[in-house]
Amino acid sequence: MPFLPIWPPMLRTKFKQNKILLTFFSCASVKNTCATRNVSMPVSAVPTERLAPTHINKRFGRYSVLSAYGLPLMPLGRPGAALSHWLIWATYHSLGLWLIAALVVLLVNHNHQQGQQMAANLAAPKVWDVYVFEKQGLSRALGKDAAPGYQVLQVKAVDPDTVTFKVSSVTYKRESGTDKAISMDNLMLDSYFLTNSISLERQQLAPLFAQGTIISARRPEHIYIDGGIVRPRPKPKPLYEGPKLNQANQKGIEYFRQGLWTEALSAFQRGAEQGDAWSQYNLGDMYLKGQSTEQDTRQACLWFKKAAEQNHPKAKIALKHCS
Repeated sequence: MPFLPIWPPMLRTKFKQNKILLTFFSCASVKNTCATRNVSMPVSAVPTERLAPTHINKRFGRYSVLSAYGLPLMPLGRPGAALSHWLIWATYHSLGLWLIAALVVLLVNHNHQQGQQMAANLAAPKVWDVYVFEKQGLSRALGKDAAPGYQVLQVKAVDPDTVTFKVSSVTYKRESGTDKAISMDNLMLDSYFLTNSISLERQQLAPLFAQGTIISARRPEHIYIDGGIVRPRPKPKPLYEGPKLNQANQKGIEYFRQGLWTEALSAFQRGAEQGDAWSQYNLGDMYLKGQSTEQDTRQACLWFKKAAEQNHPKAKIALKHCS
């Protein structure tokens, strides 16, 4: 009958009359039955450094190692070699404990940093911040009674003394429900928040967080990194950000090209009074040339000067006639 190793692979070692007895546990490939197989070999045939099996010996002999699912955790005995060799052997077989310790340190550090970040968010709240509240604690802070659960609140406005929140219309039985709602962009739905808002004093936020009423307080950018959109996307900037054309000046140009100088003068006058540099220059040019009006150098220079103050290139040149 063929044998297949079971997981985790089991191996026990016993020393008997200068021989090593290895016991393998394996299962049949067809039937759901397990069996063992014994292998015996003399000690002299095995190198000394190989006499330390990575498993739990029933007798907890001096070569035993505590392991879990094939991962060595810690040595249970000294292999009888030099101290330096034993330290190397013990360090290698304690790899599992080192990994567990590193994971614990990382987890504690992550929780500490997350707590500090939330405390900073509570000290300086901003619009669009997302809070998760324990509903009963929130109701007590507002002087009301409510059933247990969790609610999502979003900062609507921040004043020097108070913070105004939008309150979710949904109450979640578990805290994980709020995380799921945030990650699924439910906060962007029009009907997600109630029409009525609530206000809390800023000095209440830190005590509520310490009491466990405030479960979390996060910024939109941090939520976006973890997955979830809680605020409208910013509108894209226009492709053209140059100076906008004044409509009155454009009308004046059309009238001027058609020979309607009176209408053109009136349109340039409106644009010039609106502060448009091109309208001011065109109006000054018509006064200088006496088109549809009496020639008035004084008025022309006045409008040229206003246009030149806005760095209009032609107006700066036209100012030479005003000297």
